[in-house]
This record gives sequence, structure tokens and C-alpha cells, in this order.
Amino acid sequence: MFRKRHRVPPGVIARQLIAVLLMLSAGVGIIFGLQRLPEQVDVVLLVSEAVADLIRGVQQLLEAFLGLAAVVLVATLVVLASVLILGGAWRLLRLISLLIRRQPPQGRR
Repeated sequence: MFRKRHRVPPGVIARQLIAVLLMLSAGVGIIFGLQRLPEQVDVVLLVSEAVADLIRGVQQLLEAFLGLAAVVLVATLVVLASVLILGGAWRLLRLISLLIRRQPPQGRR
């Protein structure tokens, strides 16, 4: 019913402590680096250029999609026109052959 408590090995505690210290020191270092960033770089200019580049990229992507859609539309229209022309020609040939076979005899009047 009662279980003995397992002791945590000292190696696990040391590993956890080292991981905690490394994570805390890395976080504090990043915060200090970010605080010094505005002194070295104009952050507003950097962000505005990044947003402008993003907008240009999205615009180019949309233009590419529009061009692709135009090509697909033209190809679809070519296929549709070909099907209509071939179907019409086939029906015309069938009609001509039907008319040639069913000509009434010209001797009776």
C-alpha cells in the first residue's frame, strides 16, 4: 500500500539545473541584444522595407496566378473550339452521306 519514494539521481538534477541556467542566460542575452538593436539599426525603416518587400512578393505571386489562369483559359477555349469544329464536321459528313444515300429515284414523276 505504501511505496517507498524513489530518490532522484543527482545527475538528473544537475542536468535540469544546467538546462535552466542555459535557457535563462540565453533569454536574458537576447533581451539585451534587442534593447541595443535600435541604437545600431533603424527598426522602423527595417520593418517598413520588410513590409514593402512582402507586398511586392504577394503582388508578383498574384500576377503569376493571373497569368497562369489566362493561359489555362486560352487552352480551354482552344480545346472547346477544336471539339466544336470536329463535332460539327463529323455531323456535316454524316448529313451529307445520309443525303447521298437517300436520294429519291429521278425516273418517276
